[in-house]
Amino acid sequence: MDGNGGNRDDVRRIDVDPSDVHVVVSGGSWYSAPPPPSGAPLPWLRRHRAKLALGLTAVELLVFGFGPGGFLRNWLGLLAIAIAAVVLHVVARRVLPYSLQQITWTIALAQSLVALAPVFLIGSAIVIAILLVFVALVGLALLFADRR
Repeated sequence: MDGNGGNRDDVRRIDVDPSDVHVVVSGGSWYSAPPPPSGAPLPWLRRHRAKLALGLTAVELLVFGFGPGGFLRNWLGLLAIAIAAVVLHVVARRVLPYSLQQITWTIALAQSLVALAPVFLIGSAIVIAILLVFVALVGLALLFADRR
């Protein structure tokens, strides 16, 4: 038995009625949502909210990265704003209209990315330093292994 109620030697046949087959032809190699009807920004906002958040993050990093004040004070302020934006989105998303939900999601993501940017930069600097030390150690091992 093969677990399906038949022997492995049984030949199975599938009959397909041509009237039940539907062929879907794509106009190109990209599959996407249909364009929104005119005058409806909501689907557009939903589709592009991550891109908008990344753009807002880049602008905010440029403004606050080169702005006045101490690094730690600016970062703590941005961290507090990010926490407030996320809490606002989570708490108010059930009572806000759909368009405002998308806007608060975009702002919360952007603020979170801005607040985490120094962590990403410091983490990547540490990883690069570890890799450079590893390359230096491999180089030393190759030099000492050369017995010519």
